[in-house]
Amino acid sequence: MLWKAQHAMERRKLLKKKFRQRVLGKQPADGLQREQRMGLHQVALYRKGTVSPGVSWSSVAMPENFCLIENYEEVSQFLRLLRHRLDTQGQRLERMRVEGKRIVQSSRLQSYIDFATMKRITPVTALVLASEYDRAIAVFGVDELLRAVNLHLWEPEVHDTLKDVGFLNLLKVEDARSKLQERNGIYTIPFIAGSKVRGEMIERLIKGLGELAGSSGVADGETLLGHSRVYDGLGEAIQNVQDHAYPDWLADASLAKKWWMTGAVEPSKKRFTIAIYDHGISIPVSLPRWTKYDEFRANVARTIGGGYNPTDSPHRDGETIAKAMELGRSSTGKDHHGKGLPVIRDIIDNCRGGTVRIISRNGTYTCTAGEDPKHASHALPLRGTLVEWEMLL
Repeated sequence: MLWKAQHAMERRKLLKKKFRQRVLGKQPADGLQREQRMGLHQVALYRKGTVSPGVSWSSVAMPENFCLIENYEEVSQFLRLLRHRLDTQGQRLERMRVEGKRIVQSSRLQSYIDFATMKRITPVTALVLASEYDRAIAVFGVDELLRAVNLHLWEPEVHDTLKDVGFLNLLKVEDARSKLQERNGIYTIPFIAGSKVRGEMIERLIKGLGELAGSSGVADGETLLGHSRVYDGLGEAIQNVQDHAYPDWLADASLAKKWWMTGAVEPSKKRFTIAIYDHGISIPVSLPRWTKYDEFRANVARTIGGGYNPTDSPHRDGETIAKAMELGRSSTGKDHHGKGLPVIRDIIDNCRGGTVRIISRNGTYTCTAGEDPKHASHALPLRGTLVEWEMLL
């Protein structure tokens, strides 16, 4: 009987490991090659407005072009490596707390993430980056040890984008801006985060974007955003996170079970950008739990084949998302928000022009007003789901 119990336990461990690989991807062993061992060298450590000297043995280079649209494979690989490092540091901190050890910020670093290797970062990808650090802070309390290294060597544009989106304030490196600043004609609102659908947070973001546009000469910016149905689309996206992204059966202590959102406005072109991101199980993995999944699968079977299972088909994630956008069925059956994924796409149909982009696990989906939707599948996953709207109003 004992060997049966042991066999059952080992089988449960194996099944759990396989499921985590489907949802979150394998650990980034190959990503460790980004680490550069340079021998003991001096670094400058920035924290709460102060600079102190330090030393480190090695660094991990960030991609030069930190953009998921233009440089998906390299950025997604780095994000997996970053998540692994943050989790490892967080778990070490937890052990130290349990053992009653004192946690101090040392000036001697084994290695650090080298932001100075970045030449460019987009606000939307900066949101994804910030979400990883915010998650680690919420789950492990790693803010005790977070610092910026060699801030003086960062590209000015990279520094400013990270400051605008709220990343440097998150790390307690610099205080948040007292007033939003225009950069290349664009104003960016610092990210907000939550775990529930909160209408006041959506209203605050939309009102903030509208006021920024109005202060730059765009009449009725908030009204224009209202006509685009952006409120409905954001509400649906957040509702999807609440209903599907973090189901009760997903046992992962490293998840913060939150969503993150930011926005930007370019008044001269009446261009508004809004992005929302979560770390959940992704659209393809959540589809089998939708109440209308049988209808979805019957539709997909006509083009892909009857043996198709979205959970086990990351190489077809792009096509899966595209089909889901077409059918767009709610998985809860609730009438008050059950308009599904098409509401996310419908925003751009109510604009002068625009694009909606979705990245979920290994798939990307892009729909530009007046054009046929495009989709693609990648070798590496992005954890969760990222939705971005670019709207011309």
